[in-house]
Amino acid sequence: MTVISNKEEEEAKGLLNGGAMKFYPQTALEKAGGVYRSNASNWTPNVVIDRELITGQNPNSAIEVGKALLARLK
Repeated sequence: MTVISNKEEEEAKGLLNGGAMKFYPQTALEKAGGVYRSNASNWTPNVVIDRELITGQNPNSAIEVGKALLARLK
């Protein structure tokens, strides 16, 4: 599975308007035993398909997630 990476979260901190992250999803998933897969550079699309689960790493993955979903519906 994939979620926004810790590196991407760090870059996006300024968008929180002074808020703070209580935890990082990547770290939480890894601590829970999940296998995390990331892209090579921040904010580029990354889609993981595992049987019926389709996940995207960041907002830039949305189009590819949509394409994967449409392909499954055919």
